Amino acid sequence: MRATIEAVQPYDLHGVRYYRVIYRGEGEDGLREARLSHDMVYADPQEGDLVEVRAILGIVDRIAKVEAGG
Repeated sequence: MRATIEAVQPYDLHGVRYYRVIYRGEGEDGLREARLSHDMVYADPQEGDLVEVRAILGIVDRIAKVEAGG
């Protein structure tokens, strides 16, 4: 699904970087949350980024940035 990042909170757990990402899906009113390790998110996610959120059985396993014109 296409979404816009509303907030990002990086944190470390046992020496591994993780991100708490709050996002709003296109056409949705409510916010959603995903917690992902650094290898499941593109480098340097920022508030306002347009992203593609991939989920399997409702669990987010990848967030990729949508490049301009994409």
